[in-house]
Amino acid sequence: MEDQATQTPVETGKEPQVFSMEQALQDAEARLEKTVQRGQIVTGTVVLITNDGVMVDIGARTEAIIPFNQLTEEPLSEEELKNLLKPGDSVTAYVVRADLENGQVVLSKKRAEADQSWVKVQALFDQGEPVMVEVKEKVKGGLVATIEGIRAFLPASQVDLKRTPELDEYVGQSFLVKIIELNRKKGRVILSRRTVLEAEQKAARSSILSSLKEGDVVEGQVVEVTEFGVFVALGGVDGLVHRSEITWGRFNHPKDVVHKGQTVKAKVLSVDTERERVNLSMKALTEDPWLTVSERYPIGSKLNGKVVGLTQFGAFVEVEPGLEGLIHISELSWTKRPKHPSEILKEGQEVEAQVLRIDPAERRLSLGLKQTQPDPWKSLPDRFPPGTPVKGKVTGLTDFGVFVEIEPGIEGLIHVSELAYERVEKPSELFKKGDEVEAAILQIDPVEQRISLSRKRLLTPPPQAVSVPGDEEGEGRKGRRDGKGGERPKRPKGKGGPREGRGRERDFDYGGSTGAAAYTNYDPNVAAASNTNVKLGDVFGDLLSQLSLEEDKDKEKA
Repeated sequence: MEDQATQTPVETGKEPQVFSMEQALQDAEARLEKTVQRGQIVTGTVVLITNDGVMVDIGARTEAIIPFNQLTEEPLSEEELKNLLKPGDSVTAYVVRADLENGQVVLSKKRAEADQSWVKVQALFDQGEPVMVEVKEKVKGGLVATIEGIRAFLPASQVDLKRTPELDEYVGQSFLVKIIELNRKKGRVILSRRTVLEAEQKAARSSILSSLKEGDVVEGQVVEVTEFGVFVALGGVDGLVHRSEITWGRFNHPKDVVHKGQTVKAKVLSVDTERERVNLSMKALTEDPWLTVSERYPIGSKLNGKVVGLTQFGAFVEVEPGLEGLIHISELSWTKRPKHPSEILKEGQEVEAQVLRIDPAERRLSLGLKQTQPDPWKSLPDRFPPGTPVKGKVTGLTDFGVFVEIEPGIEGLIHVSELAYERVEKPSELFKKGDEVEAAILQIDPVEQRISLSRKRLLTPPPQAVSVPGDEEGEGRKGRRDGKGGERPKRPKGKGGPREGRGRERDFDYGGSTGAAAYTNYDPNVAAASNTNVKLGDVFGDLLSQLSLEEDKDKEKA
């Protein structure tokens, strides 16, 4: 076979070369001296295509053969393999077996190509540069691609920035990857597309951060909505719109205002290039409603709003998005005194209120609900002049008097000195909550919302109170004025005592000068004209007694 192979003419398409005898001898000596070893990479020329393989002249004493199954990794037919090479082609192969004595040298073209590919892949791995690959198929746990003819594995966790459960769509695609692991002995090549994407993202992020500055208006897509805010994609970097910067209005969760995938515009508040953080504000692109609140809602004007919150001290009303006012619990009703605003208002209720106070600097708007309704206290002095008899139920008891409800939500105080002609130490011993009491109007203060009542003015006075003042009585009064006849016992201080049957305190003060004012404002003409048992002598007698007390106090001070 060797002789036949050496005598086969080589068709190169060129004119036959003429060798001299000397050159032939030198060539024969070189062939005899050349050694071939297993694992060596040799280059030769195809001389013949046989049924067993491709005969190659490698410059040794015998020709080598490349079996068809060692030509390529591609699944080709026998006819395609025979046409893969033709005589005269140069080929590089790997020496699989070398037995020159017996004239057997077996080569492998695909093994040589693999070795060369490994060399190239090793160079790519050492350089660390991305390389373009084409995905061939999907396997368990990832994808398979070829790089320089070598099968490489792309794990599912390295396909994209986030793990993708469906990998079928990547089959047939070509993209840049980076070799992250290489082991030639085990034939292992691990690729990563995620590393390339992260590097691209970092470069884009650095570029964007360097271009952004405070005050810029940017546009992006909402990529995530959380409890504390909204993340907006700005092309490589995500900006945060804190929940306080989404809108001027009130909301429970940011998802009530924006949703994932929505395109929004925002203003750049700050840029931190080191920490790669961008703070945005959506509400900065709209006008602050507090800037013009005084012009749009002057004091005294009425407005409509929705109750958005109830607290122990009042109700919050949303006038417009970003503008809320507070109706204090004391401004809910003229007559009712609720313990909680929920007794009058409900959350979500539409109400009309009046503007009481505005403080744009502190962003405070005080509203009043009762101001939109008639004030019953303004008409009380006309409907109940001094001396008018009234009936009502006892709503509370204190050491200094009895509270009586003369109209729904309107109470008056019968001072302890006006309960009866005789001395009353404890009103609770005579009355209890719910008792019906008759009394006469002494004074009404609509501003302070106070009503002074007298029960004893409707009672029949004792005989000594109706007798004509004589010498004895005059001397007694004179003695009291001069400090004679014994001192008048002082009343125990009960003004600050607890009020029985009432959960709250009223700041009534009917002792001292207030009592004198009550008597001073008493109109005897009106009282005489009414159908009551109030006598003019009683009024003046009480006035004189009061004056004597005032004089005693002045002397004590002196």
